[in-house]
Amino acid sequence: MLDPTMIINRVQLKPGEVVGDLGTGREGRMAIAAGKIIGDHGKVYAVDVVKAILPVVATKAKLVGVNTIQTVWSDLEVYGAARAIADQTLTVAFMITVLFQSQKRYDMLHEAARMLQPGGRLVVVDWKPGTHTPFGPSEDRRVHASEVEHYAEQLNLKLVEQFEAGPYHWGLIFMK
Repeated sequence: MLDPTMIINRVQLKPGEVVGDLGTGREGRMAIAAGKIIGDHGKVYAVDVVKAILPVVATKAKLVGVNTIQTVWSDLEVYGAARAIADQTLTVAFMITVLFQSQKRYDMLHEAARMLQPGGRLVVVDWKPGTHTPFGPSEDRRVHASEVEHYAEQLNLKLVEQFEAGPYHWGLIFMK
C-alpha cells in the first residue's frame, strides 16, 4: 500500500545521509530502501519498541546487501530514550504509520525532533481518517494531519510539503 521509493524520492534522500526509520516495523522497508540510497558512507538507524523484530530487520538488510543499518531498541514515546542516536544526528527521519499506534503523539514527534540536525527533514506518513477500509486501524485511532502539523509547529518544525502517500495515507515533510 505504501511505496518506500516514492516517499524517499519526495524527501530527495542522498548518498551519505544519516537516516532514522523511527518505528521501523518487522519489515524494515523504509530502513532498507534508505540504506540502498545512502550507501556505505551513510547510516540508517532502524528504531522500534519491539526488540524481537530488530534482528529480523538486520538480517533482511544484509540479505539484500545493505550493511549500514544499526538497529536500536527504544520507546519513541519517551524523550531521550533512543540514546544510541545523539541529539542533532539525523539528516532525515521517517515516521511511517507509527503515530496511529500511540496516544503520545507529541512525545514521539518531540523525540524525532531531538534527533534531527538543523535543516534535517522529518517525513510523517499515516492513515487517512474517513477512508473506510476493511484493513488498517479503526477510525478512532487514525491521525489527522492537522494534529501533526500543530505539534510540529510547537516543536519549531516547518511544514515544507504535504502529499498523498497513497489512497489510504497522507504525508507531511517538515524541516528543522
